[in-house]
Amino acid sequence: MKTPVEQNPGLSIIIPAWNEERRLARTLDRYLPSLESRSEPFEVLVVVDGVTDRTPEIVKSYASRGVRLLQYSTRLGKGGAVLEGLKHAKFDYVGYLDADGPISPEEMYGLVDYLRDVDCVVASRWVRGASGVQEEPLFNRVSGRIWNSLTRGLLFLPIRDTQCGAKFFKGTVAKSLLRTVTLTNRAFDVDVLYHVRKSGGSLREVGVRWHHDPDTKLPIGRAIPVMFVSLIGLRLMNSPVARRIPPRIIDWFHSEFGQV
Repeated sequence: MKTPVEQNPGLSIIIPAWNEERRLARTLDRYLPSLESRSEPFEVLVVVDGVTDRTPEIVKSYASRGVRLLQYSTRLGKGGAVLEGLKHAKFDYVGYLDADGPISPEEMYGLVDYLRDVDCVVASRWVRGASGVQEEPLFNRVSGRIWNSLTRGLLFLPIRDTQCGAKFFKGTVAKSLLRTVTLTNRAFDVDVLYHVRKSGGSLREVGVRWHHDPDTKLPIGRAIPVMFVSLIGLRLMNSPVARRIPPRIIDWFHSEFGQV
């Protein structure tokens, strides 16, 4: 994928934050000193959707340090929140991180550096060089391996870990996702990577030292069937049979599986 010469050098980081008053300040305190110590401009876009806690107030308290609040009254889902962040991101390099801060600030910039050569960089727990600060539960590990086998088999994605919560893009690639990505639930990451590759973009998966947060909000058992149906739908809607699918079925799919 050819991209024009960047005209607005800097880094935009998107953090989707639904009821994250317990973890968000800790994450911002971890990343901001590193961001502020470098000469490159940056912004942190925290997307707050349908919250019932003090997350917006926490974000506002960091406004003087390059943190912007994007607030919505209804739930957008992880993908919907990231897409809203992409609409407002202003710098040439764009990425999103989970609110628990799954990688170190140093590794974040290590991933960004790869964007000189590729269009998209994916943090990974399952390639050479990866390690974990705290091991995930066995069920999470097994279901994650099965999920990634399915994504590689159905979508031919050359990625071993689609779900690690840290991904970075060249800005032009990130903006193009606004026209192509439709899933906003936990299968969003697969939708993103699929369309980067489908458009001719280059991907690189990099092993990181990641941290598993035992307080994660993802209900694995409930999310798995929805993510599986979303994966099948993504495959069908990007295949030759897509034009034969009645529009009402497509509308139902988007409404039913947009957010989890």
